[in-house]
This record gives sequence, C-alpha cells and structure tokens, in this order.
Amino acid sequence: MINTRLIGQLVGYAALDSINPCTFYVYAVLLLATSIRYKSPRKIVATALSFTLAVYIGYLVVGLGIAFSALILPLWLLGLVAIVFGAYNVAEAIAEKKGRRLPLARPGGKLASPATRAAGSVVAAALLGLLASFTLLPCSSGPLLAFIVAARASGVGSLAAILPYLLVYNVVFVSPLLAIGLSIAAAYRARRVQEFVARYAPELSLVAGLLLIAIGVYVLHEARIV
Repeated sequence: MINTRLIGQLVGYAALDSINPCTFYVYAVLLLATSIRYKSPRKIVATALSFTLAVYIGYLVVGLGIAFSALILPLWLLGLVAIVFGAYNVAEAIAEKKGRRLPLARPGGKLASPATRAAGSVVAAALLGLLASFTLLPCSSGPLLAFIVAARASGVGSLAAILPYLLVYNVVFVSPLLAIGLSIAAAYRARRVQEFVARYAPELSLVAGLLLIAIGVYVLHEARIV
C-alpha cells in the first residue's frame, strides 16, 4: 500500500534534489555546445531528451543501489551516514563561499569537456547522462539518500516496495531538465542556466546538507540512539 505521507516527503526531497548543480552544469554545457554547433531546435530537443532519459535510468539504478544497502544496514548506521554526508555538504558549501574546494567536490564539472564533444549526438548524450548519474552521489544527491532513509524508517522494507516511490521520485527529479531543454530550444538560454548554477550551488549544497543532518538525527531518534 502506498504511504501518502511518504509521497509528500518524496515530492519535497525530489524537488530539492532536482535543483542539482552538477547535472545542470553538464547539461547546460551539452545544450549550449549543441545550439552553437547546429543552431537547430530539433537537435537540441533530441539531445536533451536523450540525456534526460539516461539520467532517469541511471539515477534509478543509483537509488536502487542505495535502497539495497539501506535494507541490509542497521537503521542507526544509516542515520550516522546521513549526518556525515550532510556535514560534508555543509562544509563544501562553506568552502565554496570562501573560494575553496573540498576533495570530491563537484565531480560533475569534470564532464564539461565530454559534454562539449557529445553535442548533437543522441547516443553520446545518453552515455553522458548515464555517466553523470553515477557522479551525482558524491556531488549533491543528499536528498535521495534522505528520502531512502526516511522510507526505511517509515517501514518500506523491500526493493519491490520502494521501487514505485523511486520511479515517481525520478520523474520529479528530471522534470527541470525537460523544462530547461525545451526553453533552451525555444530561446537559446543555456548560459543563464550556467550562471544560475555558479551563483547558487553553495546555497543548494547547504540546504541539502542541513536536511540530511536533520534526517540523520531523526533516524537516530527512531532507532533510540539519541
């Protein structure tokens, strides 16, 4: 049976997760390069859809992997992992505000060059989307971890039970990518996406980190550790 309260949490976590600096940066580079090279709205839309579908599939696999680990690990350990991961996100946000970078920070930025080379190719865009999906976890996918931990704490006890939630989660997660792709195809505004990412990435990491810490404390309380 679907937990309606958990669905509400799902939408909130996925919406926060969807504003993902790493994905947006790589995506904007890909679409900007495509728009410059081909100047074709159809080419931009095809590239955007290919990348987005690959991100959906790849991030679903990531979510299932996290969920599998969450099902076999003690609840208190998940709480501690959430707190540590959240603290790292907060530290990363503070470091970026001061003009520094922590180890593993923003790994998605390393995909900028492949994104340029993938411009206009549906197959290359799909491969890039899959690759980006598997670099998101150390970047800013704290809300995904937070949701899975919350689902575990709410009694979702199997991969079959959490799969429908993850399918919906990823629909919300990729919806901004679809919107961005269509808007860029219509108005060629990829540079604005890059500017938004550069300006607000630290704040987004801070929010995700604080959310994870709160979830971790809640899980430890439910596990009667704190």
